[in-house]
Amino acid sequence: MSLSIPLNKRETNTRGALNALRKSGRVPGVLYGRGMEPVLFSADEGELRKAAETKGLFQASLDGEQYQVMVRDVQVDPIKLRLLHVDLQRVTMNEPITTEIPLVLSGDATGVKNGGMLDQSLRMVEVRALPDRLPSEVTLDVSQLDIGDSITLTDVALPAGVELLTDRETPVASILAPVRGEETEETPEPEQSE
Repeated sequence: MSLSIPLNKRETNTRGALNALRKSGRVPGVLYGRGMEPVLFSADEGELRKAAETKGLFQASLDGEQYQVMVRDVQVDPIKLRLLHVDLQRVTMNEPITTEIPLVLSGDATGVKNGGMLDQSLRMVEVRALPDRLPSEVTLDVSQLDIGDSITLTDVALPAGVELLTDRETPVASILAPVRGEETEETPEPEQSE
């Protein structure tokens, strides 16, 4: 948890003030958590982007106070892909939190080697754990899957202290049979008359 981001308190919430912040390379956001009033802030877009990509805990400093926080929500401009707004949640290290983390498939599936196609239908899982036990991702080995096979969350191994909240019967991935195109007969071109 080496990432640390300085936050600047902001007072105004008008459209003009928010646009001016964004033009200067800063992103508006809100910091909230149990036992504290929500605080409006702005932060450097590059630093917030790094934090949003880590999907884990990091430090944020505001008015001389340090907070353990995690990104709860990110709004992104769909055209320019710039951050528009970020919600940060302060976490307490002795209280479990519920969040979604990425589900990553590992291994080379036998069915893919035999011409099939791997179809991953679930990419995020919901878990509950103390903040310091929260994994950055969950990995599931698919190397034993052959054509027509599928795998569910029942095969996921989680670290101690991490509870899976997503239904374990949820399908994660399957190996689809190769699609064979219809063979077309070559039709002779009609003769042209002069």
